[in-house]
Formats: sequence, C-alpha cells, structure tokens
Amino acid sequence: MNLLAIETATAFASVALKRDGVIHERGLRDVAARAETVLDLVRGLCEDLECDLCAIDAIAFGRGPGSFTGLRVAAAVTQGLAYARNLPVVPISSLAALAQEAPGREVLATLDARRDEVYYGFYRRTAAGLVVACGDERVAPPGEVAWRAGTDCVVGCGIDHYEQKFEEAFARYHIPGCIPTARGVLMLAEEAYGRGQCVSPQAAVPVYIRDDVAQARA
Repeated sequence: MNLLAIETATAFASVALKRDGVIHERGLRDVAARAETVLDLVRGLCEDLECDLCAIDAIAFGRGPGSFTGLRVAAAVTQGLAYARNLPVVPISSLAALAQEAPGREVLATLDARRDEVYYGFYRRTAAGLVVACGDERVAPPGEVAWRAGTDCVVGCGIDHYEQKFEEAFARYHIPGCIPTARGVLMLAEEAYGRGQCVSPQAAVPVYIRDDVAQARA
C-alpha cells in the first residue's frame, strides 16, 4: 500500500511516504507551522518520487499532543487532502511516534506542554519493533511524573527542556534530541490501518490532552 504521513506537533515539520515498501521523507526544522509549508513538503516529496497523490491509499497524521498550532495544521492539511480524494485517515499519537523513533525497549516519551508542564506517556516495544502504550497519555509538571520500573529510555523536548525538574532516575536514561517524525507516524499507522483503525476525513481532529486549551481555542 501507499501511505502518506504528516507530523507537525513540534518545531520539526515532516512528511513521509511509503511507496513500494520503501519509506521516503522530507522535513524542515525550526519552522512556524503553516499549511503552505506542509503542502510544499508533500508536493516536493511526490515530485521526487514521481508519484501522484491519486496513488495514495490512506493518510496518517500526528494527532497530538503537542503544539496547538502544529496540531491544527496537520489535521487541516490531512482533512483537505483526504476529503478531496475520499481517503481514509489514520490518527496516530505524536507521543507514540516519538517513542517509535527512540532506541529503547521501555520508553518514556515527553513533549513540552508549556506552563512548566509536559505531555508524557510510557511505551513498550513489541517483538515486531512497534511501540504500544502502557497506560494513558497525560500532562503534568515534570516533578509529578512517576517513574515506571523497567524504563530504559527517556526522550523528547519535555525532558530536553526540563531535565532538572524531573526525578534523578529519569535523567540517567535521557537521550536528548529525539523528536516525533512522520516516519514514526507512518510505521505505526501501517499496522493501525491493517487493523481497520481509520476515521473519515471529517473525524481527523487533534487530541490536546489539556482540555482547557482546546476549549479556549475552540
């Protein structure tokens, strides 16, 4: 199958396309989240591969949590592309995509939630190499994130920014510089698509976790 993925939950905007079993990707660091930027990345990737969007079977996107603007952009672009072509959409957690890119087997993925808080979730890597969530994704001050036995890798801009506010145990396993990418989204989305975990373009909406942000921006 040909699967397109979009991830813009952080300051790294990326797109990936799996075609004929090979993943191809493009990305830009430290960019303001804009629909035009994401669409330019998609067009450029399709031109490089001489692939028309009509050949895409589904679109996946990082549904959050993360930057409010980034999540809205990813959802809007996904909705537009999928609706125009009547394609199914596969929403994937941006924290899970981050964990998927991490080297560990038991991963704590964190993203900066501002207000001295982090979004976080624990994940376990299966024998197939894909991560699965160990409990709910949450938002909390770094000092309130409870250690989970067996964790061997802590990643993401949450701990990158607030390492000193986490318990000492987390810092020992901190691997800096990891980010959620469209490649991670795509890898998880392929299995989710096979399980029928798709939604209509209209249902491709962000997940903020922090309810007051969603309500304030609605």
